[in-house]
Formats: sequence, C-alpha cells, structure tokens
Amino acid sequence: MSGSIFITATDTGAGKTWVTAHLLKLLLAKGKSVQALKPIASGMQASGINEDVQVLMDAGETSAAAINFHTFQAPVAPALAAHQENYTLSPKTLLAWVEQQQTLKQTTLIEGVGGLMAPLILDEQHQWLVGDWLQAMPQAEIMLVVPLRLGCMSQALVHCAYLASIQRAPKWIVLNDLEHNQTGEETMRIISPYLANIFDKLPTLVVVRQSSDLASIL
Repeated sequence: MSGSIFITATDTGAGKTWVTAHLLKLLLAKGKSVQALKPIASGMQASGINEDVQVLMDAGETSAAAINFHTFQAPVAPALAAHQENYTLSPKTLLAWVEQQQTLKQTTLIEGVGGLMAPLILDEQHQWLVGDWLQAMPQAEIMLVVPLRLGCMSQALVHCAYLASIQRAPKWIVLNDLEHNQTGEETMRIISPYLANIFDKLPTLVVVRQSSDLASIL
C-alpha cells in the first residue's frame, strides 16, 4: 500500500474515519512513511476542531493543520454549509493543497466527506460532487467503505456502477461490520457475482469487525 488512497463511502456515518485511523495506526506500526488527510470536514467541536479530524490527529500524533484544509461549522453537506457560511470552496486550491501534502509522505490516506455522491461545491462556476473530487485525482487508488445495514447491497452496487461508469474501479471494498450484525460473509457472497459483471477485475473485499481485520489488505 503506497501512493495515495482515497477512502470514500456509500453514505455518511459509514465508518470512513474509523477505517482511515486504524489503517494509519497499522501502517505506522510497520514503520511506514504514511499520513492521513481529512481535507474537507463539516461540524466543529467546542475545541474548534472537527471530530473526525481529531480522531486522525490522535491516530497520527500530528496537527489539525496537517490534516485538514477546511472545516465548515455546521454538520451538514459541504455545499449547504458553504452557502450558509458564504464561503467559496475552490477546487483548484483544494487540489493544490492535497497535492502539496502528498509530497510529505510515501503513502497518503485521503478521507472524503460524506458519501461518494455528496454535493461538495455548488456555485455559479462549479457543481462538484465528492465523485468529481475523486475524478480530479486520477492517480489515487480507491477504497469504498460500505456499512453493513439495511439497504447496503443496493447502495454498494449503485456506487460501484457509478465508479465503473467513470472508469475508477475501487481496489478495495471494506464491509464495515463494527456493529457485529454478522452479515458480512453473506453480503460478500451475494454481491461478488454482480461486482464481477461490473468490473473487469473483482475488487478485494474484506469484512471488518475489528482493527486487525484491516491487516489483510495491507
């Protein structure tokens, strides 16, 4: 695992931050040159730091400035938060910041915001989804996090169909079973034939119930 890995999801609250933080810890424990970024975040704690950013700070023992480009105060979709705060998010500036941060380490974990189809920017010049942000970073490998809950198979397949349509197949699909619903293996069995029809190469699927389960994809 090297270069840049964009960690996205089928929905908000899917477990992206948990996956990113524990991958960071595992790679650091192996002595790897690695960092985690949460460039865009929504919602601030009393400390003025986003909760997800704080988790990544704690995992990597680094500063918020090294992880986060911009945090919106309101815990809502970035496009809505930007409108409420009269803030214009520039794709060019965001991408330049990420590119600069990537030069600091051999491996960069980039956590997206919300789900893959979350509106990121909506103004007179740009209509940008998180998926468009992903498209603007063609060298980044993709990890798709799918929370194992009602409706997850449909969400997973819809998002994979979208990724296939933009020719950005995920290298890994993480089936998040942190709530121990015990449906991971059966979900994997059911969706795998469909994924084989969507992609030329089947992504690596892993069921995660604890941090050590992530070791299999390193």
